[in-house]
Amino acid sequence: MNTRSPLHLVAIVRAVMTALAGSFAFGCAGPAAESAPAAAPSASPIEAPTEAEIEQAEKPCGSTDAVHTHDLTGASKSETFAPCAKAGARDYSAIVHVETLDDGVHITIDATDDEVTILGPEVKERDAVIVYPKGKASAGVEVPLMKTKTGYRGDKVVLWDDLGKLNDEGTKIDVAIYDHDKSSQSTEEMHVSLAVSTGKSCERARDENVETMDMRKGPSGRADLTEEQLGAPMRSSEFFASCGLPDSANADICVAVKRGKAVGVSVAVSPLNNRVAACIDRSARRLSFPVSDNLDVVHQKF
Repeated sequence: MNTRSPLHLVAIVRAVMTALAGSFAFGCAGPAAESAPAAAPSASPIEAPTEAEIEQAEKPCGSTDAVHTHDLTGASKSETFAPCAKAGARDYSAIVHVETLDDGVHITIDATDDEVTILGPEVKERDAVIVYPKGKASAGVEVPLMKTKTGYRGDKVVLWDDLGKLNDEGTKIDVAIYDHDKSSQSTEEMHVSLAVSTGKSCERARDENVETMDMRKGPSGRADLTEEQLGAPMRSSEFFASCGLPDSANADICVAVKRGKAVGVSVAVSPLNNRVAACIDRSARRLSFPVSDNLDVVHQKF
């Protein structure tokens, strides 16, 4: 029969007691204490603006009836002021910026609003901006809004294919602004009208010019520039090579020229592609032609 020393028995007892103590501690604390997840950091609220900041952020009040224009061929932004709320610029005022991008018309809105309510199932229950690319009767696209210290900012690109006519009067875009005041449970609706256009069409420039003559004869009856001379700047497609006309598409370009400059341009791309058409239009208006006092019309197909 095997016997163990007293010291050996004491060591066994201590080991058993230590194991029991560990089990008891785990049972009391529970599994959550073993790997409690760290709390997600909460987004810090936007600090309330001071009176001076609100006053500085207020914008002038725009007209309710004016139609503002934007040149789709220009490199600079256009800007216009939206109508203010009935209570004044502090309650609501905004500036609308319009810029031509490769993808379409970029619209941003910087609003001063003393009470911003972005969340809500219905437009009349929250602040909202809706863009109607082809006027009020067309389908609308809502502009995503982001709260700022003194109001909100909206940012949206209206794609070329969502626009209608590009030249002459162009496309009239309606920007509908809904200002909701939760405290008074009232909603005001303001509108900004934007006419975006590449400029005068080739056909309109020709029709408006009473001195339109045959390209071979000037007003005095002597020979003017030949068709070959006038068409030289458009002889190849290099002037619009960066526009990305697909190999499967065709472009029909008409340019009305006077004193060496394009005074009217029309571009038809088939199949329809407003982005490419607008790019070719812009490129054609930048060309320099042989100088003549007559208004001449140049056609080219690619």
